[in-house]
Amino acid sequence: MNQEQKIEKLVDCILSDDLSEYRLLLKNLKRKLPFFTGSRNIAAALLKQHLGDISNLDLTLNSLHQRAEDGKVLFEDIKDGKARLFINIGKNQKISPGDLIREIVKRSGIDGKFVGKIDIHSTYSFFEIPEKYAELVLVSLDKSKIRGVTITVEPAKRRRKGKDNDE
Repeated sequence: MNQEQKIEKLVDCILSDDLSEYRLLLKNLKRKLPFFTGSRNIAAALLKQHLGDISNLDLTLNSLHQRAEDGKVLFEDIKDGKARLFINIGKNQKISPGDLIREIVKRSGIDGKFVGKIDIHSTYSFFEIPEKYAELVLVSLDKSKIRGVTITVEPAKRRRKGKDNDE
């Protein structure tokens, strides 16, 4: 497994696994180590042990989503202050709007009332979220699991004029 794959697996673990026992271990390690050793140093040491030399790794990880010069994710489809996001789960996986809203709230911490229009198709869905929360939702949902399916969330491509979006 290469370093990029290890990092993806690490992100997936952070977003979808129960880490409560590991948090307890971290708390106990912090108590045992000198007062100047915090969680960041412990995490950095664990990453060093797990990944090895990362001097040749692209640490910005900007390749995940198209980004502006300031580093923010670019959203093509924005209307009335809401960004439209694509998610690779739909009717075939028995996803409901409520399932999607619950997962957004659970993962991102934003209020469910901010979730706008939801379009569920057979194998994918779209949902709208205020532009100011879009990157948070995108990052917090991506690679998590809904109904046992690892999901991918991406900025939706701009809608084509005259195309009927109903399935």
